[in-house]
Amino acid sequence: MIKKQIILPTLLLATILIGGMTGCSSSKSPDVSQGNDSGTKVSDTSVPNSPAANTPERAQKREEVRKQVEAVLTPDQVKELSTKLQQGEKMRKAVLSLNLTAEQKTKIQDIFKTAYPHRKGKSQDNS
Repeated sequence: MIKKQIILPTLLLATILIGGMTGCSSSKSPDVSQGNDSGTKVSDTSVPNSPAANTPERAQKREEVRKQVEAVLTPDQVKELSTKLQQGEKMRKAVLSLNLTAEQKTKIQDIFKTAYPHRKGKSQDNS
């Protein structure tokens, strides 16, 4: 009777551990038991996720955002922004360094939120 009290929980624990280990395995890895000898790896068929992969689209989007921001700025601010961008400063940093009114800040923040919705939690609190 004592052996059953030890053996059953041990078997149950072993079953849970083995099941948990197989559940943690990556589903993208090729299954050896299926005999897939195609030689194609997952990384060979995937699209590269590098920043240079979509440079024309990103450049076009940056240009659109810049035009929208410039529409909110005064002519002097546009000149200052253009100078900073030509010097290689990032758009957000250049815009934040301008002497903006509260209304301009709000409009520009809305432009950035609309253009880059994936940056929700990363908004600049330097205003």
